[in-house]
Amino acid sequence: MKNPKTPYSFSSILLAAFLAGSHASFAAALDDIRIEVSHETCEGLNDKSLVVYATNLSTGQSIDANFKYDSVPAQQHFILFDAALNPITDRFPKFRPRRLAPNEVAKIGCTFTYRSSPQPPGPLPVPIVITKQSASYVEPGAPQLQQDDARSFAAFYLQGGINECGPGTKPPGQFYLINLHPYARLSASMNLLDDHGARVGALTPSLSPLNVMRVGCSNGASKPGPIITAALEVTAGATITQSAPPQTRTSPIPAPQSTDRREAPVDSPALAPLALGTILRTQDVCAGSVPSGWIKINDSWNPTVCGNPATITYNVWTIEQLSDQTAGAVIHACKGAAPSGWAIVGTLWNPTVCGHPPTNQPNVMAIKRLN
Repeated sequence: MKNPKTPYSFSSILLAAFLAGSHASFAAALDDIRIEVSHETCEGLNDKSLVVYATNLSTGQSIDANFKYDSVPAQQHFILFDAALNPITDRFPKFRPRRLAPNEVAKIGCTFTYRSSPQPPGPLPVPIVITKQSASYVEPGAPQLQQDDARSFAAFYLQGGINECGPGTKPPGQFYLINLHPYARLSASMNLLDDHGARVGALTPSLSPLNVMRVGCSNGASKPGPIITAALEVTAGATITQSAPPQTRTSPIPAPQSTDRREAPVDSPALAPLALGTILRTQDVCAGSVPSGWIKINDSWNPTVCGNPATITYNVWTIEQLSDQTAGAVIHACKGAAPSGWAIVGTLWNPTVCGHPPTNQPNVMAIKRLN
């Protein structure tokens, strides 16, 4: 009598052998990709931002590699505005593919990008760590990778607290254009608009990967409009020999040293006690109560302090001292009850601060000292 299980057992063996072979092929392709941080400076605002290269060590096969880009600390998120100036949430990590020819070395990113700073003038440098996510050898005759939608990599961030940028129909601040693509140059065009939406000028910026450029106040007589056209340009890689690798250091890069807490609170490993009575006007504290004579002006998520929340929770508050303000002084703070001796003179929506609401709702108040 024939064993009915035999064909199925044989098929299972074939499937297991196929999967094992595929896994070995993927693992070999991943091993053939080398990531290195060079000594070459990325074009941009931070001379500490370095170009990151990937090399295909295979001498005979092209490889489709997928790279992971994460922030330091990991998994941060930021409020941006898309090409149409609609608010969006920008989240790390991100993933981008690149096809590398045999022995090709090509740029895949920089060690820093930029976002809005909790304290003006900004911007806030955001460290980036690039790692290998997956890789596979390219079969002969395989189609090219799908082209990127250039508009999806054009975004804006709003830097608040800029004195020359006044209130209006949009949250007040300075708009910066960001190239979100890690290794392609972004060229874009946009109109400059007056208060009635009429065209008064135009901009045609060209941004290197992960770089930013100031484009104008969010309100006023010459504010930037939506992106009209956008294009990406990828710099071709170069073929190298194995005997002459570039002078580099292996990625991932170590986390950077802590910076000034008032400029980049998310990078601080700990929060110092509130320094009442000093010349500091602002201070970062764990979320909770606000000491007398101070007011909350912003909040942020930092998974390394104040309870170490693993998910997005605004566990760090930025507060500002009120006691040394003169009569008539105006401060923008998170919406709430006006402190004694102060009056609310206006409210507005700013999705980049104070709870970061994605929809239009007053979350910021302007208060004026009365006496």
